[in-house]
Amino acid sequence: MKSFDPKEEPRAWGTFEDAEALRRWYFERRSPEQRLACLQSALEIAYQSGALRPRRPDSLPPEA
Repeated sequence: MKSFDPKEEPRAWGTFEDAEALRRWYFERRSPEQRLACLQSALEIAYQSGALRPRRPDSLPPEA
């Protein structure tokens, strides 16, 4: 994985590694509240699209 300087926007040439460096750079520059909001939005999209199913207490196995 490419390393990057959090103070300088990574240069992008269109590869997966470039996109990952840009994502990491963007995430590092956000406050903890903004990071949490970003993760919550990603989970909402995943639930709405069916990529993830919400965990329900009644579907969990009984504790031993």
